[in-house]
This record gives sequence, structure tokens and C-alpha cells, in this order.
Amino acid sequence: MSIQRKTARRLASTCALFLAALSINANSQPLHQKLSEQKPFRKETIVKDTRIADGYYRLGVGNLHEPSNSDKAIEHLEKAVELDETNAEYHYMLAEAYMANFQNAGLLRMPFIAPKVKAQLELAVKFDPRSALYRKALVNYYVFAPAILGGSYQKAHEQANEISKIDPYLGMLARASVYAGEGESEKAVSLYKKSIFARPASWQAYHQLGEYYVGVHEIDEAITMFKKYVDVAPEHAESYNQLGQAYQKKRMYDEAIAAFQKALERDPSRTPLVFRIAQLYEFKGTRRLAREQYQRYLSMVPSGRAADDARVKVQELGD
Repeated sequence: MSIQRKTARRLASTCALFLAALSINANSQPLHQKLSEQKPFRKETIVKDTRIADGYYRLGVGNLHEPSNSDKAIEHLEKAVELDETNAEYHYMLAEAYMANFQNAGLLRMPFIAPKVKAQLELAVKFDPRSALYRKALVNYYVFAPAILGGSYQKAHEQANEISKIDPYLGMLARASVYAGEGESEKAVSLYKKSIFARPASWQAYHQLGEYYVGVHEIDEAITMFKKYVDVAPEHAESYNQLGQAYQKKRMYDEAIAAFQKALERDPSRTPLVFRIAQLYEFKGTRRLAREQYQRYLSMVPSGRAADDARVKVQELGD
């Protein structure tokens, strides 16, 4: 293997690790919270462009619900950004699309996706500097990205400080995540717990501390935090999703399936969870239920890579 190819593999591996961590944190928020309001000054041209951009944006976000459609999501969101380049939400969701696309990228493409994520997050912050959500996503990038791809603990701390000016609670959580990335475990956990004490009825601290515990392989503690997340935000599909993932890591498959089903009840668009439930039934050796869930997935997502896998599984499990 050539030196260039070895270098590419090492860089790709690094990208995979950091983007996996980044995706966990970035996707902990709802896919989109609101459309940014624009202030057109040329009504005939600008209003038309922003409406078309909004259409592309909605198509892009719709495709993001299914990871295998990330190419389509990127295509639509890039068009939205081109038509309305000052819309922070469009840049933020384009960054999400690039992250979703990473898992299907080839070896040579992987190192080039990360800078695109960084650029779009920086533009989101530029066009909406008062958004704690966009700044937190940028904090995650700076923490998890290697230096060669723009990672920087110093820049992460700077963004965390800016978040503190917007919301001290969210700023505390951002600083905790930076300390966690730096390996300052005691400082990180202390700030997470301080955040819980400050706002015991808010879900963000339970969520992020749970993710921290998952990262350090303390799954029982993670389950405790995610249960509290469910308690304070039972309407969130993500609360059940995170709890289900923690149960899955403990091989508590029945509990994981129940949690994923509740996540789907709250957000039926999370079709990948149907595929995961099918896999869990298969792990349990419950072939009939696994086949039913693969068929359910196909009824919801009839095309794509995962759909092709589901068809194979339906045939295998029917034998």
C-alpha cells in the first residue's frame, strides 16, 4: 500500500470517529426548529427566490429522515443555500446533510466532507449569531475534529463563552462538553451536574450527561440519565431513542424495542428505527416478528440501500 493511501486511510478513520461523535451531538436536537425570517428588498425577485429556496429546504429536510437519501438532501439543500445564502437554518441543515452523507462516502471522499460541515456551521453562526443551537453544533465540531480539519479546543471554548452570553445554562453545558473532549472528566461531570441542579426540569443536561456516560462506557449511568430525560421530556422522540440505544448496548433488547416503538409513536418519520427494531428481533431469534418489521420498513421506505437490505432479509426470514 502506498504512503498516500495509508495516509488517506488514517485520515478517513479519524474523520469517521469525529463525525460519528459529532452526529450524536448535532442530531440530538430536532431536525429543524423554525424557518429563519427573511427581509426581502426586491419583492419580485427576492420573494420568489426565497419561496423557491424554502421549497428546496423542505425537500432536503424530508430526505434527511432517511440516511440513505442524504445525496438527495444535499442536492436540495445546496440549492436552497444558493438561492438564499443568508439563511442560517439552511446552512445548518446542509451541515447536517453532509454529516448524514459521510457514512456512505468512499475512502477518498471522507476527508473532504468534514471541512464542508465546518464551513456550513460557521456560516450558520455568522448569519444568526444569537442562536445557541448553531453555536453548540460548532462547539461539537471544534471539539471532535482533528486539528488538520479545523478542530480547536480554544475555538470551542470561545463559542461556549458566546453561548453563555445567550443562555448561561446552555453555556454551562457547552463548556462541559469542551472539558469532556479535553479529557477533563471531573470538570465536565461537575458542570453537567451543576446544570441539572440549576434547571432540574430542563432536558438538555440529562441528555448530554447521558451521552457523556455512553462515551465513557458507563451505560448504567447513561440509562439513568436517559430515563430522567424521558421523565422531563416525554413528548420527545429523541428521549426514547437515546434510552433505546443505551438499552441496546446492554443487550436489553426487549427494553430497547419498547423504547424505539415509543420514539416512533412520537415521530413516525424516524423510519430507520423500524429497521433497527427488525434487527433487534432478529438478534433475539424472533424471525416472524423480525420479518414483519422489515416488511413494515419496506412499506414506509420502498427504495434505497436499506430497503434493498430489508428485501433480502424478508426473503431470508421467510425460508
